[in-house]
Amino acid sequence: MIFRNVEAMAVDLTVSTTPGGIGTTPGVLRQMNSRAILDELLHEDVSRTVTELSRTVGLSRPTVEAALADLVDEGWVTEAETIATPNKAGRRAKRFAADAAAGSVLGVDLGLHGIVGVRADLRGVTLARVEERYADLADAEQAWLSVQDVVRRLTSSVDGAPVLAATFGVPAVVDRDGAIDYTVAVPEWVERRVPGRIQDLFPGTATFFDNDAKLAATAEAMWGRLQGVRDGLYLVMGRQIGAAFVIDGSLARGSRGAAGEMGGLASTGWPGAPARLEARIPSDTDLESVFAVAGQGSATAVEIVRAFAADIAPGVVQLVTTIDPEVVVVGGEVLPAAAVFCAALDELVTPQLRHPVAFAPSTVGRDAVARGASARSLTHVRTVHMGLG
Repeated sequence: MIFRNVEAMAVDLTVSTTPGGIGTTPGVLRQMNSRAILDELLHEDVSRTVTELSRTVGLSRPTVEAALADLVDEGWVTEAETIATPNKAGRRAKRFAADAAAGSVLGVDLGLHGIVGVRADLRGVTLARVEERYADLADAEQAWLSVQDVVRRLTSSVDGAPVLAATFGVPAVVDRDGAIDYTVAVPEWVERRVPGRIQDLFPGTATFFDNDAKLAATAEAMWGRLQGVRDGLYLVMGRQIGAAFVIDGSLARGSRGAAGEMGGLASTGWPGAPARLEARIPSDTDLESVFAVAGQGSATAVEIVRAFAADIAPGVVQLVTTIDPEVVVVGGEVLPAAAVFCAALDELVTPQLRHPVAFAPSTVGRDAVARGASARSLTHVRTVHMGLG
C-alpha cells in the first residue's frame, strides 16, 4: 500500500541494504549502505552512535563509519553533541543525526476562496504556516498576487534551509505527469498562465501541481481517518466540491487524473449545490459563520447544512455504491459543521445502500490539502535529492 503511518509529516521510505543483483560494484554498495543509514536517522529526531547504527542497520562498524563520512560530506548528516554518561570514564562516543534543516519543502492549498501554505523541514516538521481567506480568487491576477504574497511570507519567515520542492493543490484535474488538464472552477488561471508563473517563482526547484481533493485524501490516509483503510472516500464540501478515493490502499487517479471528478454531472446534484448553498445564507452573515454556528447547534444554521447535504446526497450515493468504501470522510469548508453534515448524509444515503457506511469528519482538518502537498514535495526530495527512492 502507498500510505503508511509516519511521524510528523515525514514520508516513510524504506531502503533495502541488500545488493540489487550480481555484479554490484563497491561504489554502489557504499551508496546503498549510506542511504540505509540516512533513512534510519531520519526516522526519529535523535542522534545515534556508530555502534548503535551498526546494531540497528546490521552493518559493520567500518562500513557505518564510511557511510557516515559520505553523508556528512553530502550535508544530510551532522555530528551531534555527545551525551554525558554518568560514571563512565574515557572519551565519549561521537554521535550523528540527520540534518533536517539542510533543506525545506512547501505545500500550498491554492483554493478558490483561500490559501493555506506550510513550510516543513526534511522530517516534515512544520516550520511556518500562512493562511489567507478571500471572497473569490477566480480572477487570475488576484490569484497571482495572493499566491506571491503567501510564498514570500513562507520563505522569508524561516532562515537558512533552501526550498528543495514545492507542491500546489489546485481545484483542477491534474494528469499523471502533473499537467493541469482542465478546470471548471478557475479556467482563467490556466488561460492567464498562473501555474507557469508559479513555477517561475522557484527557478531550479521542482514545482508540482496536484488535485486538491487527492492531496487531502493523501494526508487523511497518512495521518487521519483514512489511515489503515483499504477502501475509502474523501469528500471536499463547501463552495468547492470534490471527491477522491482510496482503493486497495492506493489513491485512485484514473488514466487521465480525473477519477472522482463528478462535479459536472447533473445527476449528482453537485453542479448547482454551491450556488444553492450560498443563496440560503442570510444577508447579514457569511458562509464561514454559518458553518461555525451550525457546529455549535444553531437551529437555522443546522437546517442550511442539512439542505446542503440533501443537495449533494445523490452524488454521494453514486460514489458509495461504485467503490463500496469502509468510510466516507468529509473535509473542506464544511468542516466546522462536519458532524451535522455527516449525520444528515447518513440519514439520506444509508437507506439507499445495501450495506451501511460510516460518515466521519476529517481528523486532519483545514490543512489537509497543504499537508498532502507538503508530503508530495518531501517524497520528491527524499527520492531525488537523498536517493531514498
